[in-house]
Amino acid sequence: MSEHERIHEAYRHCEALVRAHDKDRFLAALFAPADRRPFLYALYAFAGEIARVQDRVREPMAGVIRLQWWADAIAGLRPDEAAGSPVMIALQDMIRQTGLRIDSLVAAAVARQAELQGIAAVPAAASVFAAAAWLLDAAADVTAVVEDAAMAVTYVADPHDPDQASTAYNAFRKHTRSLPQKVLPAFLTVALVPLLLRNRHALQWRRQLTLLRAAWFGFPKL
Repeated sequence: MSEHERIHEAYRHCEALVRAHDKDRFLAALFAPADRRPFLYALYAFAGEIARVQDRVREPMAGVIRLQWWADAIAGLRPDEAAGSPVMIALQDMIRQTGLRIDSLVAAAVARQAELQGIAAVPAAASVFAAAAWLLDAAADVTAVVEDAAMAVTYVADPHDPDQASTAYNAFRKHTRSLPQKVLPAFLTVALVPLLLRNRHALQWRRQLTLLRAAWFGFPKL
């Protein structure tokens, strides 16, 4: 298999991972330009891998070690091992092609380490939102919304804190009109917060309809 084919297969692997394990982000990425979607799927596959570490380990230290592997691999410290991971292959190619700074990706892995100690992984979500927005429009300034978006999606899920999720969502929504149109797909999943506050286990078809409405008409009110 040529290097080009290996990278192509890695991106396909990431897309399949996101489709299977993170349907909301998969659908949101469909509203991004076609040439950006593979990069988003690589980012979201990575985000999913580090988020699932907590569920795959019994002891926090085992999770810390796994997450440190991701941080090291992103930094280029484990080239041989990274070469065997389709997600890392796609992620490293995405970084090479786009010039995305690795700081935010390393920060996401570190935040997931803190999550193993009971600290909400808001910085991890914020890093992924910021990276996704950058991939869609490197010139866009999304600092006003990233933290609120991250708090809203984190606290509507785990740890579940409806008050914090509501407050963060309202703050996020106030700034959405100032967001460049190009970066909106990066934040579409935040539109699910009102639905999930009403029903944490909302069916997928309701989630899909909410994403579609948000893409067409804007982020819903609480």
